[in-house]
Parts: sequence; C-alpha cells; structure tokens
Amino acid sequence: MGETRQISGIHELVAVEGRDARSFLDGLVSQDLSTLHPTKPVRSFLLAPQGKLRAMLWITGEEERVDLVTDAGWGKKMAEDLAHYKIRVKATIGEPVPVTTLVEADGTYRFSTEAAHLPELSFDEWNAIRIEAGEPVMGIDVDEATIPQETGLVEAAVSFSKGCFLGQELVARLDSRNGRVNRHLRRVRLDHLPAVPAPVADDGGAITSAASTAEGAIGLGLLHRRINPADEILAGGVRAVVL
Repeated sequence: MGETRQISGIHELVAVEGRDARSFLDGLVSQDLSTLHPTKPVRSFLLAPQGKLRAMLWITGEEERVDLVTDAGWGKKMAEDLAHYKIRVKATIGEPVPVTTLVEADGTYRFSTEAAHLPELSFDEWNAIRIEAGEPVMGIDVDEATIPQETGLVEAAVSFSKGCFLGQELVARLDSRNGRVNRHLRRVRLDHLPAVPAPVADDGGAITSAASTAEGAIGLGLLHRRINPADEILAGGVRAVVL
C-alpha cells in the first residue's frame, strides 16, 4: 500500500475535558502524558488494578482535553472504568463516538472525527495490514485476561519512569523478570486460511485472526512461550510457520 487510506467503524474516541483532564488520566494510564501532543498519538494501556488489560489506547490531547481512542465496542467500558476513579476531579468524560481511522502507508494509524477525502480501505484490506503489522484487536486477539507483556506492545505503551498508574505493580514486576510470560503475540504464515479461532495443538494457544495477502495467508494470535519464530505448528489443522 503506497498511500494513506481511511476506514470507519474499527475505533472509537472518548474525550476527557476539564482543568484536571491530563493529570487525572496520567495517574491511570500506563503512558507518560507529560508531553502529550494534540495530533501525534501515543500508545498506552488502561489496566485493571491486578495489571491485566481493560483497553488498548492511542492518546492525543492538551492540558484540558485528552482524546482516548480504543477498539470499537470498548469505548463505553473504558469510559465507565474512568468514571469509577473520577473523585473530586475537574473533568468530564464524554460518550464514545466513532472515528475515521487513517491508515498510513507503513500501517500506522491516525484518527479523525470527520471523514477525510481519501481512498477507502476495505475491512479485509485493513485486517491484512494490521495482522502483518502485529496489531491485536481487543476482544479478538487479546482480552481482559491478557497481561500487557503478552502483547509485545509494552515498549511503546508503558512508561517505567513516570509516577504510579493503575495496574503498575504487575507490569513492573514482570519487567524486573525480563518480561517472562506464558504467552506471546505471534504472527504466522499459513498454508491456507483456517477458521478462527484456530487452536494450536497441545494447548499451544490459538490463531485468532487470519487474512489473505499477496504473499499468502497470515495469522495472529497468542501462542505458548515454548513456540518460537521459525517453528512449524498446526493451527486448527492448518500448517503454519511462526514469523
């Protein structure tokens, strides 16, 4: 793909506005918001107190307005989680609104609340692009039982130099142990498309997303730590090679 294209319906935005918006969120999300930019998204997580995923985020904003973008269908839950911690805070939490996702040539995202004058990207095309990029979707590839280190996104989404945030204890403890977890998000090259989720033999995890590309079928899923790049596996009876 050599141009920026757009797709709607895959992400939604929750705006937090008010004098305390940024400081309130900085105490909850995993990313350092001290250098937040109004147009350049930073990745982050919203975690449960026990350290597992509640939402995967892209965040933009300024001092008195912060926009949090998450996977479609998860905005309401995220807003409810935030509201639970909003005690004596000068900020309002908006309702989730759909956004247009602008997919760059390298597979990275930008977001707009309005449709842009750009070529449309089909869902199947987007699915292939994000699988190739190793981008999980909440509720499909990862869920509320997933530990941040399993996603492979900790380096981009977690600041270990900021102050405390919700769920920090588990993330920090695992980081001190070199991030050792039981599962890892892996991409695979498949002989052909399986029905997903496609379980891997001997409780090796599952391929949860799959798509066709010009180079053949690819998949994405959380696989057991004993499975390494270049290993051959069977996923739903389909042969696959771990990338």
